[in-house]
Amino acid sequence: MSSITSRLSEWQKKKLCSLLNHANLSLLFKASVHGYTANAFHQKCNGQGPTVVVAYNNTGYVFGAYTSKDYAQTSRNIVDEKAFLFSFNDKSIKDDHLCVFSGNPQYGFTDSGPNFGSLVFLYNNTAIVYSNPGPGLYQFDPQQMHGNDLQLVECEVYRVEDCGGLMEKPWRYIQWNTERRKGLLSTISEWKPSVKSVTQARVLLVGPVGAGKSSFFNSINSVFKGYVSTQANTGTAGSSLTTQCRSEFQGSDPGGGGRTHHIPQHRTPSTPTTSPATPRINARSVGVPIRSTG
Repeated sequence: MSSITSRLSEWQKKKLCSLLNHANLSLLFKASVHGYTANAFHQKCNGQGPTVVVAYNNTGYVFGAYTSKDYAQTSRNIVDEKAFLFSFNDKSIKDDHLCVFSGNPQYGFTDSGPNFGSLVFLYNNTAIVYSNPGPGLYQFDPQQMHGNDLQLVECEVYRVEDCGGLMEKPWRYIQWNTERRKGLLSTISEWKPSVKSVTQARVLLVGPVGAGKSSFFNSINSVFKGYVSTQANTGTAGSSLTTQCRSEFQGSDPGGGGRTHHIPQHRTPSTPTTSPATPRINARSVGVPIRSTG
């Protein structure tokens, strides 16, 4: 059996994803292929995590329901404070979408098919939506929700992946302020190796031409200078803009791991460094001191 394809147009998909924090959608169920029945729906959608039902009618309405909970065909009422109904009209692109949350915090949907109380999709195992808005469930204007056109031309269900985008809680808390910045800069600039045989710390960046080694240096240099610095030449060219360098210590004792500046210089273009068949790789070491080679 060939893979099923989504009915959503590019505009419809963008509109729907905007309601779901720009999550990714994976098509699970398509009624015209799998059947307009609750059993077919549960066979494809049970245990899939967050999902969104998307229904289409001939009036141009794209409407449906989202739940963050699993379907399990238990026939029980499921609590889901994140569940909502939505609608937008494909023929009225400029109109705002409709988004409705349940008026009952103890009700998200009924786990017997795509049943959201006020909207029941695949009603009586047919291509029809049962619509009965009410204050105890989902309250909406039927004209805005589906244009009073309850006959479906398609009904799809998508798994909602990466919903929410950002984590609900930061994985760590850091006080980012002026004092914190000064402390970090001081720790780095005054650092000294604990082993006497090591006089300086060096961080080597290796990559092809255009990878951003000079830009990385400029970023580090700008942080310590306190303003945007573009001391290293950057840009796009067929060969590296940086071919030589020298180290210049600044701030701390050169023997104690002080900061350095990268000084780009240019080699005569006629001086080859690699054969034409060999990919051009150059290196830049950033830290103490910062050095670069073509």
